[in-house]
Amino acid sequence: MLDAPHGKGQDDGHDDGHDHESGVRAQRMALLVTLGVLGGHTLVTVLDVLHQGPDPLRTAVLAVGMGAVLCLQFAHSTRRPRTWPVRTRVLTLTAQAAVTYLPLVWLGLPWGAMAGLLAGSVLLAVPGRARWLLYAAVTAAIVPAVVAIAGPGIALYGTGATMLASLIIYGVSSLSGLVTELRNTRRALAGLAVVQERLRVAGDLHDLLGYSLSAITLKTELGYRLVPVAPDRARSEVAEVLGIAREALADVRLVATGYRDMSLAAETESAVSVLTAAQITTDTDLTCGPLPREVDTALAIVLREAVTNALRHSKAQHCSVTATREGGTVSLRIRNDGVGDERLDTMPGGGSGLANLATRLRGVGGDLTGGPTGDGWFEVLAHAPATARDDDRHTEARPEDPAMAASPWAPRMARGMLVAVLAGYALITVINAAGQARSGPAMLAFLGCFAGVVALHAFHSLRRSRTWSVRTRTLTLALLAAATYAPLLWLDAPWGSMAGCLAGSLLITVPGRLRVPLYAAAIAVIVPAAVAAGEPLSETVYLADSSLVAGLVFYGFSALYWLVTELHEARGALAQLAVARERLIVERELHEVLGSSLSEVTMKCALIHRLLPQSPEPAREELTTVLDVSRQALADVRLVARGYRGHLGTPDPSDRPQVFQEFGLSASDGSPVIVQQADATT
Repeated sequence: MLDAPHGKGQDDGHDDGHDHESGVRAQRMALLVTLGVLGGHTLVTVLDVLHQGPDPLRTAVLAVGMGAVLCLQFAHSTRRPRTWPVRTRVLTLTAQAAVTYLPLVWLGLPWGAMAGLLAGSVLLAVPGRARWLLYAAVTAAIVPAVVAIAGPGIALYGTGATMLASLIIYGVSSLSGLVTELRNTRRALAGLAVVQERLRVAGDLHDLLGYSLSAITLKTELGYRLVPVAPDRARSEVAEVLGIAREALADVRLVATGYRDMSLAAETESAVSVLTAAQITTDTDLTCGPLPREVDTALAIVLREAVTNALRHSKAQHCSVTATREGGTVSLRIRNDGVGDERLDTMPGGGSGLANLATRLRGVGGDLTGGPTGDGWFEVLAHAPATARDDDRHTEARPEDPAMAASPWAPRMARGMLVAVLAGYALITVINAAGQARSGPAMLAFLGCFAGVVALHAFHSLRRSRTWSVRTRTLTLALLAAATYAPLLWLDAPWGSMAGCLAGSLLITVPGRLRVPLYAAAIAVIVPAAVAAGEPLSETVYLADSSLVAGLVFYGFSALYWLVTELHEARGALAQLAVARERLIVERELHEVLGSSLSEVTMKCALIHRLLPQSPEPAREELTTVLDVSRQALADVRLVARGYRGHLGTPDPSDRPQVFQEFGLSASDGSPVIVQQADATT
């Protein structure tokens, strides 16, 4: 019976960071490993049957049975059988079971190797816990057949070989599927990150630029009215408009980058100025003291939004702003008496209004409520922690929904499969070599050497050995070679898969083309050793084949393990890159949409400031232009903010931004870029 073969060798197992290429490499590797397993089983089984000198009937049974098993197993290993209808899976598994067990009557023990393939198909095709029961039944079913044909002495070996073959078949398919799952998760995270970034942009467009442009419009209207009667006061208002316009230009970059540090105290002074210009009497009382940066920014945005809505939606005459600290909580209360016409913007989907403010407060550990108080006033009340939280850090936003994050068990699963395959081969090897030791001390010496072989190979597989220095790699490989071949001095002959660990370590550790001839040389040593021990040709082929396939198996599992690990570790990298590119797009488009308007407002206000108070009429004409530009810019901001988040679920594929094309995201993952929305609405 054979040494549960299997194989694949190709390409590096190190991910180059590109999802598509890593996925192609994983699928190719899984296919080649599967072909190696099937090829190894086929070669050894055919040689073992032919070695018995079969008659024509047995030869025909061998040909038909082998063809049927290979076709069914290849389909189960490469075609995602769990997605098939139940009837199809039952039929294919039943057929494979029939061609696995019935030929035992004619072909005997050598055909028992096919039970490992059937057990692997069961694990691949049957979902849930039922697969493990069927797997146990398939594995156990081979025992009585082996005992009846070859006696109880070979039963343990037959069971171990069956379990190892099935584990390899199942493991390589599972790891390949895991790579695909991680790739899809990374792409989904990138899509989610971009969507969340767009929601943030929509909110900031409303909260930052909306306020600034509202203030510019209001103060420009006031200046326009004051020019004929109080040109000096009009000049003062124009100076404030100039300052606000410059701040708005800076806010454009803040919206794009997401970095915005604001001060509640400074925002209160600005609010008083704007409300006074709107002839709204304002009382302020800030006794909260210094605040953590993120809390200060969040409360400043709450104040800005409350003032914007008071200006836009109400007919308030009085407004009050109070901020107090009680224990570890700071409370901000904004009240106005314009509740009769108050209509807060609470469009579904976030981005403005109370819903957006509540989201901001929750982000710093606070909460927000708002609404009429029953006494003719409208009140917005925000609570936030007065001290910084442990997780408050000024870092890039990296949204990662736990439900969509790459599975934390993925690397552990891959590592567990790698270790399980290595342990299975170790068990089979020990059983193989046990009968070849001349004495107890010889067996103990072999076990000592083999323990070193397994340990060194595990070290190469789990520790990124290709990144070690040349001296370290050479030393460990030399020790591994010595521990591999030394037992030939006291054992009667080579044992199955003798050079598998060494061959696998060479493929894992040695870079470039040199690893292939070294791998071949490690296997070639077995042939003269087997001939010198007087082994027949079929046994010599078997020993070389099992070692060759074992080396490919170890390399394939190690490569898939590292591919899974690197994809898991880099699960947020694609999202960060997508967000960074989205921010560049936002910055460019905002400058195109609003940059010219704000620049024109700034230049016009500088001119008006020079004209007043000596030339009121030209100044008033320029103020008319500023008023028109600021009103149009405010309308643009509102339309852009609404369009930016309003189409998140239903974008036009033709408008999909380049970032989604580059990351392979579908149209449903994003929405049209800002400039397209702006062009459609301005």
